[in-house]
Amino acid sequence: MPDKEVTVIGAGLAGISAALTLQGAGRSVRVIESSDRVGGRVATDVIDGFTLDRGFQLINSQYPELKRLKVMDEVDFIAAPRAVEVSLGQDRVVLGDPRTHPLSALSSKTGSLSSKVNFLRYLYSYSNSALSVEDELQNLGDLYQRVLRPFLTGVFLTSPAHVNAVNGKEIIRSFISGKPGIPAQGVGALAAALAKRITNIELGRNINSLHELGGGPIIVATDVTTAAQLLDMTSVPKLAASTTWYHEVPKDLTRSKSLVIDGQKRGPVVNSIAISNLAPTYAPTGKTLLSSTTVEFASESEVRRHLALIWGEQSSDWSLIAKYEIPKSLPIFAPGAQNVTSAKVAKNIYVAGDYRSAPSQNGALLSGRLAAEELLFDERS
Repeated sequence: MPDKEVTVIGAGLAGISAALTLQGAGRSVRVIESSDRVGGRVATDVIDGFTLDRGFQLINSQYPELKRLKVMDEVDFIAAPRAVEVSLGQDRVVLGDPRTHPLSALSSKTGSLSSKVNFLRYLYSYSNSALSVEDELQNLGDLYQRVLRPFLTGVFLTSPAHVNAVNGKEIIRSFISGKPGIPAQGVGALAAALAKRITNIELGRNINSLHELGGGPIIVATDVTTAAQLLDMTSVPKLAASTTWYHEVPKDLTRSKSLVIDGQKRGPVVNSIAISNLAPTYAPTGKTLLSSTTVEFASESEVRRHLALIWGEQSSDWSLIAKYEIPKSLPIFAPGAQNVTSAKVAKNIYVAGDYRSAPSQNGALLSGRLAAEELLFDERS
């Protein structure tokens, strides 16, 4: 008797990864997606010639799941500098990877040399999941207050005080050891490249109940809110919200390609980058696109005021190209949270998503693969 077709609900990274794993094992798969495109949160729009990711995102090309899928050669990947710029008063101070920016660690403005050595020790130390990232890093003084806290708030899209120390450290390590950057055509190019490998994707179809699908195995790879509705889940993680602001700014604002953070927390912006300096394809010729992120409610005037402080230039005449409010940006792995060990929630029903493993693209891809592998294992047992 031939194997029944597997239905994957959701064409985000988790669903795509699950489908590819099943296809690779010779199974017939259909992917059902409620929206008109693949990728979930990994999506890109083009407005007035500007390339706008739906939420500022960097892709770590060294993520294990991306390397396993061998997809990075299919996108025009542009690596970001291995450094951040810290805005302090009228200055912007560079702090980078000591392998590429060896002298940057000597600046006391970003913390003492001993605190930077202690941070390297922290990366290889044991972490307690009952603690938060902030619990383990706040003793680093200015290095934490001026650099790590604002930078990590942009990574987690919430305060490091709200993030489990173990999960947080895994993400921090991956940034330091990895190679972050963006595809020239936007992060949506990554999802599109992977989705091309799937033979059967239905777009624009809503599933309100699993009973609509009849028999056969199912992997629910939607966002956590939709999964909770479909599976009657009573316990779900909190979700971090964020807003990404895109402004057209003067061409001579900066030549920097680095992410800029505010070491003095003078406003709501957690990071800002002249993203078209990094990837010129993000803006029409002769124009500069600035991407900035907030994680708390902020008016446009508050954002403009803060950007003026960060960049040291008047921002009143900058043109707002688009604003993306993303209420379900990332799951928050809070202190004390336990890692999920099984994707199976009922007979022939499995679940996948970054909220099951780690709040990252790698976490989503890994979760999808593990759910598919568990399904295949159960069928062989």
